[in-house]
Amino acid sequence: MSEEESSPAANIARISVKVPPFWRANPEIWFSQMESQFVLAGITTEITKFHHMVSALQPDELRIVGDIILNPPVVKPYTALRTRLCSQYAEIEEQSLRGLISGMQLGDRKPSRLLLEMRSKAGSRISEEMLKSLFIQWLPTHVQQILAISNDQLDKLAEMADGVMAVAASTSSIHVIDAENQDMKTMLMEI
Repeated sequence: MSEEESSPAANIARISVKVPPFWRANPEIWFSQMESQFVLAGITTEITKFHHMVSALQPDELRIVGDIILNPPVVKPYTALRTRLCSQYAEIEEQSLRGLISGMQLGDRKPSRLLLEMRSKAGSRISEEMLKSLFIQWLPTHVQQILAISNDQLDKLAEMADGVMAVAASTSSIHVIDAENQDMKTMLMEI
């Protein structure tokens, strides 16, 4: 018996990979989990990864990548499959989150509080740029105009919005008091 035949590596024909069901809500995490499975199984070739991925997909996912499955790219078929699935489901997830967050309103909350609630609902499933866009659109027009000139981070913009709203609230209180005083003066003059 030769040394090559007796080594454990020479006798292993295949290593099984436990493929979990595809996770539509977070394909990036799912693919990271699959990458770990591939590392544990010693799988490094794109085509083997590709076939493992195809075996894990359900009909809804297969429809999205059907063209890639029927005619896999010669170079990097797994990467093509991964890219398509991640981009499609990220887009769907972002639309869903946009719908969830777009129902929120500022009301009597501070803008920074609104941002915290938006972040809480969205988690890490939405880009900071998308969150910024949605956050700013819920602010009063005069606050939007002031923030439009700033390139600051979102947390800093929320602080600025808090300040602008506080100044606007105190200014409107002064105008209300002035208007009430004017009404009182008018009434006294009439008496």
